[in-house]
Amino acid sequence: MRRLPAVLTLALPMALGLSGAAYAVPDDSENEDTGLPLLRQSAMAARDRPYAGTLFTTAGAVLAVRNTPGTGMTVDARATDPGTPAGGLLAPSDGMLRTLGANYRVVEGRDGNVCGRAARLVEAVRHDGRPAARYWIDTASGILLRREVLDGHGRVAQAEAFVEVTIPTPVPLAHPIAAVRAAQGPPTAASLRAQGWSFPSVLPGGFELAGASEGAGYLKLGYSDGVSVVSVFVQRGTLDEERLAGWRSQPRDGNTIWIRDAAGLEMIWASGGHVYTVVADAPSDVAEAAIGGLPHEAEPGFWQRFARGADRVLSWVNPFA
Repeated sequence: MRRLPAVLTLALPMALGLSGAAYAVPDDSENEDTGLPLLRQSAMAARDRPYAGTLFTTAGAVLAVRNTPGTGMTVDARATDPGTPAGGLLAPSDGMLRTLGANYRVVEGRDGNVCGRAARLVEAVRHDGRPAARYWIDTASGILLRREVLDGHGRVAQAEAFVEVTIPTPVPLAHPIAAVRAAQGPPTAASLRAQGWSFPSVLPGGFELAGASEGAGYLKLGYSDGVSVVSVFVQRGTLDEERLAGWRSQPRDGNTIWIRDAAGLEMIWASGGHVYTVVADAPSDVAEAAIGGLPHEAEPGFWQRFARGADRVLSWVNPFA
């Protein structure tokens, strides 16, 4: 995947050819989560139907996406599981949808168009009535064509959208719209804790643990509030300050966090004999609140040696894995 600077100022609505009608506010007289069944159907379609296209993101990536039923999804020819927390940008898992319904009111909006295709709008609304996210779902197939995440001021913080997509003539889904696969928590969380790893099940802002796995000497955690994703990588050891070229330091509660991107969505710090690297697909204020639930205790003399280095840590990050 080609990775460019995390924040770009783009005329996204014009670039993606989205009609103004798609920005209509949902009918507030509807108090039920009328949009949640549509998102469930869309998630099933993203897994079960063939499609291919080019996905543009405000993180600066242009991605070739292909889904082949029975084989799975590839992003830039890399196999990925669309049900994982970050892969859920296209096909949110049942756990993410459950968390979405718990944290937001999910309602239908007015129809619109994305890359020349008729689309249905679903909006996640905060408890104070402000929109948190918008999803445009292809009317004919159920494939998610575009997603926007908004910050507390109503500004688009992240967005992904197909700029071109090929979807064969759709056939009826094998699952009814209201069907929900059995919700399951992270299957390895308990065993990882038994191995001595310590990590919270929830983070501030309604972020729940949606995935936990162990790599070669590091722990990967995925948290989601149903709209945004915070990925956390944990290594035992200490941090090498000399390897942080291009990062800027920021004090926090007596400790130091190192930040690389302008929006503060890539962070690294040391605490309690561990090094934490966070990559967030979330508005900066939401990400800042969420990481407050992770350890931040300062340790005398911890700027010593971090075997893999910050750049190596971030090389593990794949937004769709």
